[in-house]
Amino acid sequence: MKLRLGIFAAVLAIFPLLALLLTEQAWVAQQPLDGAVLTPAAISAISLIILSYMFDALSFRRNGTSLLRTQLNYVLWLSYAGATLGALLSFLNTFVALWISPLDIFSELFVAALFGALLMPATIITRAALSLIPKLLRLLTRLLPVPAIPNEAGAWLLLVASLSGLLGGVAWPDQLTWLFWLAPLLLLIALQLFWEGSTIFSGLPQGDWSRVLLGALAGGLVLGGTLLLFKLSGGTILLTSSIPVFLLLLSAFGLLCLQLADLIAENGRGKKPTNTVNKKPFPIPVITKKD
Repeated sequence: MKLRLGIFAAVLAIFPLLALLLTEQAWVAQQPLDGAVLTPAAISAISLIILSYMFDALSFRRNGTSLLRTQLNYVLWLSYAGATLGALLSFLNTFVALWISPLDIFSELFVAALFGALLMPATIITRAALSLIPKLLRLLTRLLPVPAIPNEAGAWLLLVASLSGLLGGVAWPDQLTWLFWLAPLLLLIALQLFWEGSTIFSGLPQGDWSRVLLGALAGGLVLGGTLLLFKLSGGTILLTSSIPVFLLLLSAFGLLCLQLADLIAENGRGKKPTNTVNKKPFPIPVITKKD
């Protein structure tokens, strides 16, 4: 797990810088806006904590499962991963701005990490709460099956797409902003496939779309709701993408959180993924004789 997460973070940190070097562009910081941040951010964070607790309590009442009551160590890992993810996304935002706020770069990194620590557990808890709707869950597990792609071929395809997004998004931000911001999700899934780990798309060959659609919906509700509450509380933030791209990226955030949570849970279960590199036998047989 640690190796995959390390590669994930390193690629997201290095490739946008490499794109600047290859295109001979200068890194230009976005000018902060004038407006309020701290009070609206505090209101949004407290509301997010309260809603997470309420959804978790609903899950506990309905089926006896609760992340906060029975899997606190897992929730702490989710918060740690979410904080790292938030800081990484804030770093990427300095290359291809998806949002502009009144904060300077370092303050924004800190606030993004803080909200990431809250948003990721909230997304997983919300996804669990959505799965409590029986009719919706049955519907989403009986949809059209999608043929499975071999792990190695799918991994290389997603890896090329993610690296192309990280490089091309910096070079041509007007055309490839959407691919740049999808790159973290594509990269993480590619790494999972290379290590033969489970992915959020593993159920699609059986027609089970529940994890994908509920994860995307949870991400949209949690992140979108947090941004809306921030704005309603008087916060200042400018979103630079079109509405369709913004909705796509909200869904991608939910899927990214779900895939990270799967990776953390896989490590907690003690599963050792098999590397995709097949070990070949030594070409020269070794024969030993007993005296």
